[in-house]
Amino acid sequence: MSTTDNRFNARSAKRLIPAPLKRALREAYAKRELHRAIDQIKGLEPGIVPGPELLRRLQRGWANDGFAATIEYLNEVAKFAAATSDPILECGSGLTTILVGLLAGRRGIETWSLEHIPEWRTRVSGLLERAGIRGPRLCLAPLKNYGDFAWYDPPLGDMPKNFGLVICDGPPGDTPGGRYGLLPILGERLSKGSVILLDDATRPGEAEVLRRWQTEAPITISLEKSQSFAVITHG
Repeated sequence: MSTTDNRFNARSAKRLIPAPLKRALREAYAKRELHRAIDQIKGLEPGIVPGPELLRRLQRGWANDGFAATIEYLNEVAKFAAATSDPILECGSGLTTILVGLLAGRRGIETWSLEHIPEWRTRVSGLLERAGIRGPRLCLAPLKNYGDFAWYDPPLGDMPKNFGLVICDGPPGDTPGGRYGLLPILGERLSKGSVILLDDATRPGEAEVLRRWQTEAPITISLEKSQSFAVITHG
């Protein structure tokens, strides 16, 4: 039998597999890939940043196509999470929550993650628990109307007075004001020299947020043409 015949038979066999079974097989593969990547990162010495291929495996295993953070952004998050000694704030939860828990949580770094969607919070917190990832405190923080913008309603009374790193990937872009509310609501809790990693910084909404932040706060922005996120130093 020729190679062409083998390929034809393989394609024919795939078409015979019911769609629900295909989906179940893909999900099982992704789950296995995710937990393997998590275990490998757990095996790294504290302070060591996972390489790009390991981050790709983590991303593939998370299997949130179209919404998962890029490898470049994950690498930047990993670099800062592995080194910071101050509390971390995360705006929006997901794959970065897992990464921060693996790299900062096990070093005892306090992490607060704000999430406004109950079902998504349940998914992320369930994964953290099953994988034995400790550290991130995943808060259900509904979006609140603050007048000319909307943002999370965080439990301010319980949160740290100073954050050294902010991973800003929420709220969604169609929220009034987008991600602008971070500085008006929590700007006073950003330490001098703290870093904000703003994802999707090249989108029009986030570009407007950066413009407003620049006029209202002492920040320095690094945004290269080759990347979709901004590294912002506060103070």
